[in-house]
Amino acid sequence: MNDRAASAGGLRDAEAAPRRPLLRVEDIVKHFGGAAALAGLTLTLGEGEMLGITGPNGSGKTTLIDVIAGSVRPERGRVWLGTRDITAWPPYRTVRAGVARTFHAPRLSANLSVRQNLEAATLHRNLARRRRDETVSRALDLAGLQPLREREVRTLTLGEIRRVAVGRALATGAHVLLLDEPFASLGPEEIPKMLSALRRLRETGISVALVAHSYSVLQALCDRVVVIAAGRVVGGGPPSDLWHA
Repeated sequence: MNDRAASAGGLRDAEAAPRRPLLRVEDIVKHFGGAAALAGLTLTLGEGEMLGITGPNGSGKTTLIDVIAGSVRPERGRVWLGTRDITAWPPYRTVRAGVARTFHAPRLSANLSVRQNLEAATLHRNLARRRRDETVSRALDLAGLQPLREREVRTLTLGEIRRVAVGRALATGAHVLLLDEPFASLGPEEIPKMLSALRRLRETGISVALVAHSYSVLQALCDRVVVIAAGRVVGGGPPSDLWHA
């Protein structure tokens, strides 16, 4: 992100979301070793919205995802999913409520196939075999993974692995996806495939919070972008309004 994105004239009110809020994060505070990772952060994710989250390294983006997903407990503030207070719910309960996430370093079973990794993500739902197969097939389609379905994850490229992580999150049945830097370290031949997968996600109406650094990615995918610095949202709006030629 260039420096002009942080100028006051280039930012709109971060809470000017045009859609009904589905996920609300209110006044979240979290410290690590005396340093504030999140310092009263507040934002919303609308129904069917793809929200970009950007900012410098160390600004609190991943900690925010961790708090929403339940792997980090905040010291202050609340997380709401619709009318439910899901603050500090354990990750398994958050997933069952319909919120799934990916990690900057994907956490997959390397010796299992792509299909098996996605099937494992459905187990908490106790689906009938036919419904499970349909769920996995749909996730494979959306993530662009059908040609790789029987490949072991350990044989895949980084870009393919990151798309498996997205597919696995989808297979949980989530209606909110938290994607932590899915484009990180991808080469020029892999970025278009991830872009295509996330564009397909947009068409499903799933709400997505996407952590990314690239302006071109944010411009191509997001309805709205919030900028985080020092653990706070410092502004936001449509991506075209945050950067000026």
